[in-house]
Amino acid sequence: MDLRQNAGRHRAAAASAALIVLLTANIGVASDGADCPPNPEPGKCYEKVYSPALYEDRAEQVLDQPARTGSNAAPATYRIVVTRHRLRDASFTWRVVPCGAGRTPPRAGG
Repeated sequence: MDLRQNAGRHRAAAASAALIVLLTANIGVASDGADCPPNPEPGKCYEKVYSPALYEDRAEQVLDQPARTGSNAAPATYRIVVTRHRLRDASFTWRVVPCGAGRTPPRAGG
C-alpha cells in the first residue's frame, strides 16, 4: 500500500514539474520585433494602430430577362446585383503618443 502512495506522489510531482516547464518555456524567447516600431527614437512612446480593411458595396441593375414581343409580350425584367469591393487592405501603423499613464519609453537595444 505504501509503494502505491509513493508512486502516485512521484507521478503527481513529475506532472507538476512538466507543466511548470511548459508554462515558463516561452519567457526567455526573443521577439521577432513585430511588437516594436522600426527605428524607435529614445524617449518617445509608440502605439500600434490597427486599421481594418475598407469595403464599398456597389449596386448594379442587371437585365434578368429581355422584353418579349408578339403574342407572349412581356416587359423586360431586371434584378439588382450587389457586389463588395475592397478599397483598402487591413494594416497596422505606428503612431507616436505622449508617454505616461502606464506607457514607458522603449529600452535601448530593443
